[in-house]
Amino acid sequence: MKIFKEGEKSRGICQTCKKLVPTTFKVTTVPLCSGKGKVDNILAAICDQCAHLVSIPQQSTPRIREIIASRKRSIEARLPRHLLDILILAGDKLEMGSPESLKDSLIRYYIAMAEEDKTMIKNIKKFSESDFAKGTSDRLSLKVNEAIYQIFEELKAKTRLSKTQIIKGLILQINQDILQKPTKKLIENLRKIMLVSV
Repeated sequence: MKIFKEGEKSRGICQTCKKLVPTTFKVTTVPLCSGKGKVDNILAAICDQCAHLVSIPQQSTPRIREIIASRKRSIEARLPRHLLDILILAGDKLEMGSPESLKDSLIRYYIAMAEEDKTMIKNIKKFSESDFAKGTSDRLSLKVNEAIYQIFEELKAKTRLSKTQIIKGLILQINQDILQKPTKKLIENLRKIMLVSV
């Protein structure tokens, strides 16, 4: 693979000029193909005639992927206070520092786990409709990457539940696994996973 440096010259087909043009590699802002957003500080070949983007070298694609992957989406829910307390207690049970900092990681992990676990999906539905899930007083704003967000959207489609109902069901699954019927193996596995996710 050829590695280009800033200021290096090349040639390429410019979509604006509609012809083969001389280009210069420059660090610039690149619009995403989706049209939703831009990525700064990317080395790209720029047309010497019209100053439009001509191409992006292969060496720049990992940086673009990383920036896209690191963008966070938000999942909002209104929850009764006791469900937020469950998250804090579950984090405390793992004995890994601040329980507050673990709560979002726990939910993200359980979203990922539910993707292929049919039993967990049934439990989420059951738990979300229980009396213990009722009430709305506090707001939870969960920041997730695009991959987790897409899994969450698939869960919504599979369960036909709202965002808040899914979050309630997940928290009550966490309650079941960590506070009500914990196993040593599960707690040890969760500690290892949380260690790398916090």
